[in-house]
Amino acid sequence: MLKQRVITAILLVIVVLGAVLLLSPSFFAVACLMVFLTLGGWEWSRLIGLKDDKQAYAVIALIAIGLIIYLLGMSWYIIAVGVVWWVMILGLLTVYRQNSDFYSSRSWLLSLSGILVLIPAWLAITRLQEHDPRLVIYLIFLVAATDTGAYFVGKAIGKNKLAPHLSPGKTLEGAKGGLAAALFWAVLGAWYFEFHDSAWFYFLLLSIVSAAVSIAGDLFESLIKREGGFKDSGNLLPGHGGVLDRIDGLLAALPVFVLGLSASAIQQSI
Repeated sequence: MLKQRVITAILLVIVVLGAVLLLSPSFFAVACLMVFLTLGGWEWSRLIGLKDDKQAYAVIALIAIGLIIYLLGMSWYIIAVGVVWWVMILGLLTVYRQNSDFYSSRSWLLSLSGILVLIPAWLAITRLQEHDPRLVIYLIFLVAATDTGAYFVGKAIGKNKLAPHLSPGKTLEGAKGGLAAALFWAVLGAWYFEFHDSAWFYFLLLSIVSAAVSIAGDLFESLIKREGGFKDSGNLLPGHGGVLDRIDGLLAALPVFVLGLSASAIQQSI
């Protein structure tokens, strides 16, 4: 399993770096549509209990909605809606309890979440790559640093559960370790992009907020899998599960990071 995970991870890094750095914005948008809306939408619809034709119709509808928004030039509005939705998700995570009928009696809620999570993330990553591909690489590794720091610190000294009803393996100590790793990566990023003074501080703050939200993205996917009775979102990636298992944190971080950049003046200096 470890060998599979390592090989898959290396291949993913090569493919992602090549796509981000070499594809034109238009081709990159299409490639990300395939990953976020097609594959991600397929797995999401499976997790919420859709099958066969209903699953296919759900993915087609998701793609159609995303394309209409993109072509109408409404990307920034929907990215902002995505950020607001993640704030609401944070509230849902804090009150989640196992064996509750809250979600089973409101099947529309997780369906709506798929639209308001996947589409804003797709729009955000296409805008970010068009603006500066280096920022896409930075954000991907920011989320990866958060995951890695949380895993190793949690394994070493983790005692207090972060969200026992959602993911018993995650700890408060691990989350702090993840944020510490994210801060270290953010400092390197601020140095690389040559930020100074208030721009430096803002970039670090935005990065830490994005990293914290990425943890929520991981927990929200755990919630959906628990509600659906699944261990993984899929089996497309050997040793890693499905596409959503790999991009759950990124789904949450993307709209927050991109909207945060657009709302500041620091993007002018990149």
